[in-house]
Amino acid sequence: MDPLREIVPFLRKSARLDLKAVSLSHVLSLTGSRVGISLIIQCSELLGNVVDLTEDSSEALQKDAVLALVNISAEETGAEVLVNQFVERIVPVAYAAISDENSKLADPWCMVLCNLTRPEHLVEAVLDHLLTIEYAIEKLTTCFTRINYNKQKGHLNYLGPLFSNLSQNTRGREIFCNQTTDLLSRILPFVHHEGSVVRRGGAIGLLKNICFDSTVHDWLLSGGVDVLPFILLPLVGPEEFDEETNEKVPIELQYLGPEKRREDDPDIRKMLVESLGQLCATRKGREYLRGRGTYEVLRELHKFECSSEGDPRVLVACESVVDIIIRTEDEIGEDNLKMLDIPEDVLAKLDNL
Repeated sequence: MDPLREIVPFLRKSARLDLKAVSLSHVLSLTGSRVGISLIIQCSELLGNVVDLTEDSSEALQKDAVLALVNISAEETGAEVLVNQFVERIVPVAYAAISDENSKLADPWCMVLCNLTRPEHLVEAVLDHLLTIEYAIEKLTTCFTRINYNKQKGHLNYLGPLFSNLSQNTRGREIFCNQTTDLLSRILPFVHHEGSVVRRGGAIGLLKNICFDSTVHDWLLSGGVDVLPFILLPLVGPEEFDEETNEKVPIELQYLGPEKRREDDPDIRKMLVESLGQLCATRKGREYLRGRGTYEVLRELHKFECSSEGDPRVLVACESVVDIIIRTEDEIGEDNLKMLDIPEDVLAKLDNL
């Protein structure tokens, strides 16, 4: 008999506490490797028992069960099994823990939801079940934007990547772009959050995904939202702009002083530059970026990325955006670059790159 199947009865909520503890500890240790996860996800009854134990009366067992789900969901195959078989049980329990300001397991549950939504094809199912809970996304946004929301020292930083993951989906983007709830405006300040690169990167990932939709560019660049300063400020270092440039750039970027530090994380800088690239899709967006000193900011960023401190991936992204901005609209010859009909062979080459 499969050794894992032998311990299935000991993982039931009705089993003796000591037997559950030993068995669950064994399962948790197995989740530390891909081989172990592969074995676990082949045993649906065992996996279901682990999900059940996240609501056990013992806090220690709850913790081990959730940590096991964190590890299992970190592998895409594990995330697929959990979503396909247990999403209707996992999502409400995770939401309840995250929204409970006294929960000790809010952070690992954030990680579980984050892992489950990382593969784009799993987002829809998780989002479906979140939306069955009234005001779930609004409440999670409150949890995220209210620092020290959790009274048990939970940071809830992984809500940022969760929001970013949800915005891979068209419906997810629509939720964050809802002008009535104004969720995006509440999250945007965390683009500059210094306390956590995870939280900061999640907010920027959300912004980048939303910039992918050119139909909302006018709104994003309008006075009501005005995303450009949020994107440009982290890309600026201690360099000084001349008076002419200072008059062009957003007021948030003017006269910053020698103590200003550029975003340290190259992945985040790359996402910010790629967001600018998305905003260059329309003529109106390109003209707006040119008029607000975007080229001048990218020119200084380019110098930095060429130095020993820079990153070649960010350099390439920067050059791609600059290549668009420095061209005249006559040279570009297209109002919306997303409407260009790109040949299949060119698309294939781009995919390979």
